Amino acid sequence: GASMSAATESPAARHDFAAISLIGFVHGVSHFFHLLLPPLFPWLMADFGLSFTGIGATMTAFFVVSAIGQALAGFAVDRFGAARVLAAGIACFIAAALLLSVADGYAALIVVAALAGLGNSVFHPADFTVLNRHVSQARLGHAFSMHGLSGNLGWALAPVFMTGIAAGAGWRSAALAAAGLAAL
Repeated sequence: GASMSAATESPAARHDFAAISLIGFVHGVSHFFHLLLPPLFPWLMADFGLSFTGIGATMTAFFVVSAIGQALAGFAVDRFGAARVLAAGIACFIAAALLLSVADGYAALIVVAALAGLGNSVFHPADFTVLNRHVSQARLGHAFSMHGLSGNLGWALAPVFMTGIAAGAGWRSAALAAAGLAAL
């Protein structure tokens, strides 16, 4: 017979679907925020008089903070719980995007990058904890596949979203829209 969708199956299947969907969305947002700044480089470089080296250093700040933070985030997940740590990561993303919308110079861009990197650092330890604890063993392979796919979709969406809004309404509006996406 025809298979039913996860949403119409057993309560366990619906629970799995909800967990996979939620973690998929937040993982997509995490990867989206890897590319918060790069699509805006042409505007930021022009407005703040930055070289390629200077603007590239913002991404160095993002990934250094993210790498160090990710090494520590597993301990935070164990101590405070995955939900709280994910919420803190999202809060960092919202703060980074809001700060970007009012940035007045290079120092602010470095702080934006560091905040976004700190927010990004929590996702893999927290995501995998939630998936392992809240998805049935039979659907874990699907859950991990959707996790990976959603991250790639976040990477794909960010340049289109950010440049589309920046071209039409300015880079500060794009930053505000990114804050709204994270707030979802």
